Amino acid sequence: MKKLILFLFVVFFAAQAYAIEVSNVKLGGQVRVRGYNLQNFWDFDNDVDSDNWSVIRHKTSVHAGLDLGDGISGFVKITNQNWGNGVTPSDNNDLFVDNAWINVKNFLDLPVTLKLGRQNLMYGSGFVLFDGQSQLGSNSLYFDGIKLTAHFSDNMMLDMIYVKDEENARANNAAVGEDDITLSGLYLTYKETPIVGKAEVYALNRHDESLGKDIIMYGLRASDKLKCGFDYSAEIAVQTGDAMTNVDQDAMGYKLDAGYTLKDVSMKPRFFVGYAALTGDEAGSTDNERWDTFYGGWPQFGDLLAFKYINAGPLNILNTTDPGYNSMSSVGGEAVYSNINILTVGTSAALTEKLSGKVSYSTITFDEIVGDDEFGNYVQGSVKYKYSKNLSFSIYAAMIDPGNAFGTMEDKATEFMWEADLRF
Repeated sequence: MKKLILFLFVVFFAAQAYAIEVSNVKLGGQVRVRGYNLQNFWDFDNDVDSDNWSVIRHKTSVHAGLDLGDGISGFVKITNQNWGNGVTPSDNNDLFVDNAWINVKNFLDLPVTLKLGRQNLMYGSGFVLFDGQSQLGSNSLYFDGIKLTAHFSDNMMLDMIYVKDEENARANNAAVGEDDITLSGLYLTYKETPIVGKAEVYALNRHDESLGKDIIMYGLRASDKLKCGFDYSAEIAVQTGDAMTNVDQDAMGYKLDAGYTLKDVSMKPRFFVGYAALTGDEAGSTDNERWDTFYGGWPQFGDLLAFKYINAGPLNILNTTDPGYNSMSSVGGEAVYSNINILTVGTSAALTEKLSGKVSYSTITFDEIVGDDEFGNYVQGSVKYKYSKNLSFSIYAAMIDPGNAFGTMEDKATEFMWEADLRF
């Protein structure tokens, strides 16, 4: 906390020293406290306690944004997140630079925005590009690099991206080898089209030098929210290139969401359905058909399921049920969603002016798995109370009832989480 306070003082005195108007400096931050009770999130076995957690997690961050005129601005965010004192990793109570970027509008007098530095990349519903770092702890969402945005019109823009997921060893010599993980590509957005509403087209590359992974993904997304109360989003992507050295990638994934809101009812209930399908590796094929998650957002399909899909090694029952579940994982701590089909139905509503709730039911199956493909059933529910403009309280509960794919492992996985979130 002393370091956070010091950071704020540095920003204040820097503004004074360089005669920056106070109105051009924006300070903010977040204090989030969560309490977790997690049971059987890896093994579906009540007799094994290594995946039973009862912990409190804190996130504390402060940020400063400065508008320096001439279309030039900067932003710095310092964050700390931990799972209590004395908990690994050893840097559990250290601060880290969460964001630090320079933004230049009309760069070189062109209709181009240049953004340099540590930055978040969030697109659509986060199906393929949302989260840059640790997903289990959701410590951060950043990448390090460059994004150029060409503004062709008020309705159309193209993002050109070159960022690092993992820098690893700086030297590319024979002893160390090349080991960077890089994300690059193009993301074209039409804010409004006559037929589908918002349309997005992208071509992205995830290159992991140490694994020989060099996957190119091509995708389309369409979404809209109509005045009648209907909303939808639909996204499909294919992956080609190299899954690893001497192994071709040939995978596909898609995600559909649709909902209808009863606007004339006081609680404005929304009824929704969703379906996501990610291909699995086909037996007897020399190619890899297993979906690579790229940087799909956490939690893409729900908080408890994200814990299940962490690339946790031998502790995770997915290793015996689906031995290749994390074979496409590039970095530790990824929620490596792959080869699953998940169908969800649910409803949400504004219960009162400040209280909202959401419940959903999902059924999950594996794609291209030896043996039974029934993953199981997944129930989630949450309630959020907006105490004030800046402060909210919420609770979340979830249960996975394992299916026949897990054999004798029949104990349910559960999660209960409470949260207090202050943003200023």
